[in-house]
Amino acid sequence: MKKLIIEALYGEYNNLYGDRGNLLYLTEQLKAAGCDFELIQTHLYDKPAFAGQTPVDFLYIGPCTERQQEVELEALRPYRDALAARMEGDTVTLATGNAFELFGRAIEKEDGTGLEALGLWDTTARRFSRLRYNELSMGRWGQLEIVGFKNQLSHSYGTVDTPFLEMELGTGLNPDSRQEGFARGGFFATYLLGPLLALNPDFAAALLQKLAPEATFAPPSFARQAYEARVAEFRRLNGKQPESH
Repeated sequence: MKKLIIEALYGEYNNLYGDRGNLLYLTEQLKAAGCDFELIQTHLYDKPAFAGQTPVDFLYIGPCTERQQEVELEALRPYRDALAARMEGDTVTLATGNAFELFGRAIEKEDGTGLEALGLWDTTARRFSRLRYNELSMGRWGQLEIVGFKNQLSHSYGTVDTPFLEMELGTGLNPDSRQEGFARGGFFATYLLGPLLALNPDFAAALLQKLAPEATFAPPSFARQAYEARVAEFRRLNGKQPESH
């Protein structure tokens, strides 16, 4: 079994909403499966490992503030082609929260000025006010229901050829869309927070199985119980099952 390389970008910024818990859950699952791995913590302005000679199996970037988002966008701009290449092959990339917007076409600020983003898909993020948008979210990825939360100061508009989720509860990329996020090959990007991997143990196992097909990933019972309880509650809120008494 080969040694897996996990890279987390810009931890000094991307630590909102508990989403660093994605890394904790990921590494604990790798340990439980007996996988050999190295976690690389890449700081802002350091050259990322994925853009060099190191083969990064799992790349993670999480949410940050809007001002920090603009700094991160400039830091990532030189590595646009290396990020685009990660849509192919057997590697996994996961971007959560407003990290999704870094890879679209543009980000429009509240004052009407805009920022050119990395252009990996054809969406424009529009910041709308200082009043944040919060919601419970549930969507379908293949046969799995994916649950999470949203805390946004913007929505995205445009076309995503390969969306991640078809939403069942909550909005998609914007209030008029039922499609959410981006998924192609091993590249996943979504506004959902949570942390996503801990909230969705079967989804996490599917990503890990892609990296280490010879290993066995068994989500802990507490994670599965929490997931099933949350899905049942979200279905009830969505009117898909009667409330139990």
